[in-house]
Amino acid sequence: MSLNIRGMGEKHKIDWVRRLRYKNRLCMVGIQESKLEESSLPLNVENFGGDSDFGFEQVFTTGRSGGIVSIWVSKMYSVTESIKSRYFIVTLGNFVGINGLTGIINVYGPKLETEKSKVWGDLLALKQSKSATWIIMGYFNVVRRPDERINSIFCPQNANDFKEFIRNGEFTDMRMGGQKFTYFKTQGAKLSKLDRFLVCNKFLSAFPLASCFVMEKDLYDHSLIILRACCDDFGPPSFKLFNSWLLKEGFDMTVWKACVEFVGYGNPDMMFLNKLKQ
Repeated sequence: MSLNIRGMGEKHKIDWVRRLRYKNRLCMVGIQESKLEESSLPLNVENFGGDSDFGFEQVFTTGRSGGIVSIWVSKMYSVTESIKSRYFIVTLGNFVGINGLTGIINVYGPKLETEKSKVWGDLLALKQSKSATWIIMGYFNVVRRPDERINSIFCPQNANDFKEFIRNGEFTDMRMGGQKFTYFKTQGAKLSKLDRFLVCNKFLSAFPLASCFVMEKDLYDHSLIILRACCDDFGPPSFKLFNSWLLKEGFDMTVWKACVEFVGYGNPDMMFLNKLKQ
């Protein structure tokens, strides 16, 4: 889960994140713009989960904005190494269900173009230096195309740099269900897709049914986005026969041949079922 929370100093926000984690059975939470300073009270991660053991890393805010927090369920994700900068937190370790090393990056994108380019370069160098299954989530503060913004200025250079980062890193920008935009500003009716998940080919090979969903905006101007490694299992899909198949040359002969060559077993109902499968 990834969320730009615009400050974690209020109890109702912590309670809200905890409810989201429970409801969606989340084992990793990436929070951007925590606005937690070094002088703030220590972060109590037990507030996020109750009976589970949690690990966390954080980057304190610089100035009036910023701050990143990554929180994970320790029994699901055993972190062995972390790397931190002003704009990202990298955790590396063993994730249940994923072979080998897993790297999860929580990003808080900078505003300045030069700083954006540096962050993309740092992340590329990191990916190339370590063999892992990579997942990048967070507030990237950039869009890829003009249609990912409404009522705000599109910067082609920032978009091109970001697309080059995705291409060079061999990442896939996860297609999102739910809402088209992740940032909503009432004043000026501004909408943008600034938050997303990027995953590497190893992740897609391991979880071909992975999906990403944008929740409806609740308390704040950024929507919560969730990555699920697999979809809910509703059993095998039902068989469908399209009328257009009947017009294909050889269709009748293919069905006839399958019926003639079929050798069944079991009771009549099972034989008929297996014949249809054949």
